[in-house]
Amino acid sequence: MKDRIRTKWVSRYLVLVVLFLLAVTISLGYLLIAQSRSSMITLIRTRMLDIVNTAAAMIDGDTLKTVTPQDAGTEGYRTIMRTLTYFQDNMDLKYIYCIRDMGDGTFTFGLDPTVEDPGEFGSPIVYTEALYRASQGVPSADDHPYHDAWGSFYSAYSPVFDSAGGIAGIIAVDFSAQWYSQQLATLTRTTLIVALLALLVGGGTAIAIITRSKRKIGSIQGQLDEMAITLMQEMGKDPSAEKSAKEEGVSMDTLRKRIQSMQSELKTRIKQIHSQANRDEMTGVRSKRAYLEAERELDEKLERGELADFAVVVCDVNGLKNVNDTMGHMAGDDYIRRACRMICDIFAHSPVFRIGGDEFVALLSGRDYENRNLLMQELHRRSSAHIAASEVIVSGGLAEYSPGQDHSIHDVFDRADTAMYREKTLLKSLGAAIREAEPEQAEEEVPVLRLRKHLLIVDDIPDNRELLGDILEDDYDIYSAADGAEALEMLRKYRDEIALVILDLYMPGMTGFDVMKEMQTDEYLMNIPVIVLTSDADAELESLKLGALDFISKPYPDVEIVRARIAKCVELSENRDLIRYTERDRLTGLYNTDYFFRYVIRMDRQYQGTVFDAVFCNINHFHTVNDRYGRQYGDLVLRRMGISIRKLARKVGGIGCRQGGDAFLLYCPHREDYEQLIRKFTADLFVEKETSERISLRFGIFMNAGQEADIRERFIRAQTAADTTVGKTDQVCGIC
Repeated sequence: MKDRIRTKWVSRYLVLVVLFLLAVTISLGYLLIAQSRSSMITLIRTRMLDIVNTAAAMIDGDTLKTVTPQDAGTEGYRTIMRTLTYFQDNMDLKYIYCIRDMGDGTFTFGLDPTVEDPGEFGSPIVYTEALYRASQGVPSADDHPYHDAWGSFYSAYSPVFDSAGGIAGIIAVDFSAQWYSQQLATLTRTTLIVALLALLVGGGTAIAIITRSKRKIGSIQGQLDEMAITLMQEMGKDPSAEKSAKEEGVSMDTLRKRIQSMQSELKTRIKQIHSQANRDEMTGVRSKRAYLEAERELDEKLERGELADFAVVVCDVNGLKNVNDTMGHMAGDDYIRRACRMICDIFAHSPVFRIGGDEFVALLSGRDYENRNLLMQELHRRSSAHIAASEVIVSGGLAEYSPGQDHSIHDVFDRADTAMYREKTLLKSLGAAIREAEPEQAEEEVPVLRLRKHLLIVDDIPDNRELLGDILEDDYDIYSAADGAEALEMLRKYRDEIALVILDLYMPGMTGFDVMKEMQTDEYLMNIPVIVLTSDADAELESLKLGALDFISKPYPDVEIVRARIAKCVELSENRDLIRYTERDRLTGLYNTDYFFRYVIRMDRQYQGTVFDAVFCNINHFHTVNDRYGRQYGDLVLRRMGISIRKLARKVGGIGCRQGGDAFLLYCPHREDYEQLIRKFTADLFVEKETSERISLRFGIFMNAGQEADIRERFIRAQTAADTTVGKTDQVCGIC
């Protein structure tokens, strides 16, 4: 009878414990789901902003401000589209595109790299609060989905700033609302499963413990009470309210550990993301976002009257565009890093921020503020010394916070920015004087035989031609033309001799604009540099789009300025040509084999998580094409191949080269649609029936090429795959 009563009591106690476990598990599951959803939403929004901020940072604001679909052939247009396409292809997002702020509260589509059904340039964009905040300079993401013709999305927006600090446009990335909901649904399901497992484990454990404790219920009761008290204390409740909770302790403790582990992991991840967002990836100094936060904190101190003595230093890296144009963007990135190291070395006790492509800010306080004038002198001294050594040159301007005068930190920044431009002008003048003096000194010490370069002056006013000729005849041989038609005739006649064209824009008949347009259609003339003569500042933008390298205003400025600008343009053009001829095959414009393999190695290092394919293409029996139809026709085919390979490389996000006489290589991220891609490539290449009957190609693909350590062996294997298609008219390409 006693055992029967004890069993009944134990069963009743077991039911109560299980019910209590169920209630606690449901409560904790609800709290866990709510907290996890909140953390997941924060992570998703942070990821959206990280992607769009990274994309915006890679876009040149000055180019974005003016580019339109009509600029499809320009380098600026291609660079923007290539950047957007990379994010489109490699990030887990739906769309990425540019947005233009029309200035009246409406927004329209800019450039859109979407292949199928892109947003039409100039068509309206759905207005959201996040988009408006981005137009005010603050990267933002939507809190709620919106609907348009393409579906339902959450979007993130980030402004792109031009060199003047203005907002040139907005980069937007779209994430499917369905994908967004799926992420949260997956998290909810996972959390529910964890909660149910915890309940089952806890309940099973409780049942096992209580069943095994029937004979020792008296002694175990004290242990259950102690565990219940500990549990209530952990939950923040009155421990006297519950006395028997061992069963709950087991399952709830397991769940608590899991919650703590997840919270710890989420906190660590959020901290990492926050750190990455506040750190400039290229230079390692603080980012523009970090500067905006620092500026906000300083403004709050200013409002509270707590702001101590401090100063703002604005720095601008001189000559970055020239480095990018003549030596490539990798050299430009290295130039920026060296400039950053110099700034950090001088202002060693102050935070340094990179707020633009070539712009840095240092906030001085404490020791650096006390020595601010000496530090600025050191910056000027180093930059001045670097002019002669062709090293990094940094223009800097300083402004001190003035209580009562400055109502925000931006007021101090503006004064420092103005001082920086004064320093930039001074350094330019010093640089021009030093560079002019050095060759004369070297010529006295070591006589050098120099080939005189030829300039073509195009102006319909004879006095202008004669005046410029008198200025330049000591250094150059001068050709002259009275109008655009005569200029083109002389360019075609002396194309290998003319180093520079000095072109008047407004002439009767064929204008300077017409001349530049015609030059851009001629592969032999397009690389001859042009300096534009104009008194119309509004014409400069169109001239740049047409390929102009620099401007000389009318009436002519100081003689030395004219000479210096012409000498610099000739030098930049020669350096650019030297780099082009060194890296690229002259006939096709593709990389030569050596540089191609170097870039393959760089791609492997930079994109270590990406699977790449090696593609080999060969023109079948090309020697018979030269023999039968002539070398001129063969060269035409090779040039067409070069153009088509470049287009294909841009489309698939890879790089191409010409290997030998009739072989071409392509290295690109892995794809599964090569058969369709090659059919489209061949159809576009052989538009004329006559060409398609004379020329045939064979392709080979070595997939997952990165598994082969030897670079050249990858393409040998791709070539072997191509050889398997010989004689098989139904096989588009060989794959290994």
